[in-house]
Amino acid sequence: MTRTKLYCLLTFFLVATVPWLFTKSHAAQIFGFPPWAFYSFCTTILYAVIVAICLRRYWSVSARDDDDPES
Repeated sequence: MTRTKLYCLLTFFLVATVPWLFTKSHAAQIFGFPPWAFYSFCTTILYAVIVAICLRRYWSVSARDDDDPES
């Protein structure tokens, strides 16, 4: 995976953590949280797991000086 693809993937998941779809307030609660806060909390945990996996697997890709996909 190239550095550009890795950064695009992480940026996509970071943008997905923002609760864009919750424009109206809801009276319902999930575990005491409003739906938008529960969504944001869950996706933030998912984002942290994805970043940890990417760091473990692709640390050498992000640490290289060049962006050569063959090395």
